[in-house]
Amino acid sequence: MNSQLTSEQLGKLRELTIHKLDTAAALDLLGLLIDAGTIAACKKTVDRALHQLQALDQRQLSDHHAVLSHYYRSNAYSALADIHRDRSAQHTLLWICPELQQQMLSLNSAISHKGFGTLEPMRQCQILTNYGNLLKDVGRVIDAIAQWDKALSILPNFGKARGARGLGLGSYAAMQKDAWHRAILAQHAYDSLESASTPDAYFESDDAEQATLYYRPRAKHLLECFHIDEIREQNYLEKGKLGKSKAERAYRAWCLKNRLVLNPLNDLGTWIAASGDELTLPGLSVKFSDRQSGALPPPIFGFFNQLKQEYVSARFMLYEGVTSKGVHFSDLQVDIAETYDYSEFSLATERIRTAFRIAYSLLDKIAFLLNSYMGFHDDLSEKKKILSFKNVFLKGKTNSLIPQILESKNIALCGLYWLSKELHDDELILTTAADARELHAIRNALEHKYIKVQEGWAAPFIETHVGDFAYTLGSHELEAKAQRVMQIARSALFYLTFAIDYEENMKADTRSRELVATMPIVSRKNSRKRRNNF
Repeated sequence: MNSQLTSEQLGKLRELTIHKLDTAAALDLLGLLIDAGTIAACKKTVDRALHQLQALDQRQLSDHHAVLSHYYRSNAYSALADIHRDRSAQHTLLWICPELQQQMLSLNSAISHKGFGTLEPMRQCQILTNYGNLLKDVGRVIDAIAQWDKALSILPNFGKARGARGLGLGSYAAMQKDAWHRAILAQHAYDSLESASTPDAYFESDDAEQATLYYRPRAKHLLECFHIDEIREQNYLEKGKLGKSKAERAYRAWCLKNRLVLNPLNDLGTWIAASGDELTLPGLSVKFSDRQSGALPPPIFGFFNQLKQEYVSARFMLYEGVTSKGVHFSDLQVDIAETYDYSEFSLATERIRTAFRIAYSLLDKIAFLLNSYMGFHDDLSEKKKILSFKNVFLKGKTNSLIPQILESKNIALCGLYWLSKELHDDELILTTAADARELHAIRNALEHKYIKVQEGWAAPFIETHVGDFAYTLGSHELEAKAQRVMQIARSALFYLTFAIDYEENMKADTRSRELVATMPIVSRKNSRKRRNNF
């Protein structure tokens, strides 16, 4: 449906009921109702569809129909969020919008449902593309790119995913401080936008014509701002080396494959040029009166160095753990009791567990650095508040956002907030993908309790919880969750630098004419990375 119905037609459509319809026909009617309400921006019509969806869920739905129900519900909440946004001038909608959260819940539920694979490829792509669009809207552009890429891996010519990816890469390019990173991302954004306007791009009904009108001007804007053909001719992405030794090359290739490199070009794929961890803090401005380190760089640079080193070290531990073969000599002459439950006790398993713990702890440290920079909570010692990724955005011990957050237009900061909700919001936790579920509970068990890791083949036959005593995971499940935590930590480090860069740009725009001195920050030589340099 593309034409807007009259008020009378909408009223008649709302009067229709699903009670005497079979499930397939009921879903068709609800889809029509949601589309009509969306086009007309009619809250009453969308609310009616949600009410009937709730009634539909009382039926014994097949997996296929259950996923479609989640998908239609997400579309309804998307419409309500748009209506709410259009009727309100408040910027807080990005931070506090129940409709957005319900849309995310519904999309998560659809994607993680066992019936997702029963949908036709086009419908799968629609859901993944919509989820990517939502993630981009709340500031999580890196995670959004991964969703659009999933959609394009199913249907490479899916037009909406091509276009959304182009828009997302354009936003991602604008966040970069490095000129080459910005240029290469812009070139790929242009290519994606252009591909969404080609004859082979697949769209439903007459969406193709509208897509061309929407995407082409944005592609033209990139063409005006960047020398796209010259950038492409440089072929920068294929330049460089993965490493000198076979072992290093295998490690770098694994990092690229799993998108774990601190380099924005890794979000374009497994290109050689993306193999270096090039993420750094932007330039910072500090008042002379606030400097406590004399002629040294501000301490925040050292803090970020530590975050980055912990990340890359945890990443290597994870790699060593998941690729380990045989028994390490450190496991020899270690007397371990046979418990006959196929538990794993080895250096390889401990490396994976340790990688998980380090990567997760990075999130709380990111919260501490963010608070130190932004000054969200200046009275931590007085109130004895333990700062964490869960509460850095919250006021006191409540679930209310601090006023400074509500007034901010910092989209990367918003992305960090929604990333924290994925880990700590009770509703979102229940609907996330299997590899992201219960990450906080597993972290607490790893730190304070007993996590029993069992051989992958045996995990389906073992109780997950042994009372309150043990939390059980299969080895493959632990590997997947550890990798997911690494990806979350990677995204958080990027969003942290983008958020700080935004604030620094705001300072520059409002700075009065004062004396400004600059201090270059140079890269440390590899020879200085030895533990004992003498």
